Amino acid sequence: MPLYSEGKRFSESLPPEPKWGKILFIVLFTFALFFFSPRFSAKVAEYMRFSRELEDLTYQEREIRAEVERLAKERRYLEEDWYIEKLAREKLKLVKPGEILVRVIKPGEE
Repeated sequence: MPLYSEGKRFSESLPPEPKWGKILFIVLFTFALFFFSPRFSAKVAEYMRFSRELEDLTYQEREIRAEVERLAKERRYLEEDWYIEKLAREKLKLVKPGEILVRVIKPGEE
């Protein structure tokens, strides 16, 4: 019979598992969780706010670009005589010499 049995030899050769490593890990993990959690949630809230603001600004940019395009088109029209005459007739109610202005009044309007 051998001096040491297999079970006894392996059980004696293993050093006891240190408990301080696990405790230290748990303490550090808990500290990190409480320390970084408010900062992380603040950053997430800030990211969401910036995301909404970016969407709003993108929408405003599209509206402004459309307005600029419309104004550029109107500027090109203002260089044409027919458009100036049209505006004078519609907005200012002007007529050429010899023409008579006829205004249609709807019922109930005076």
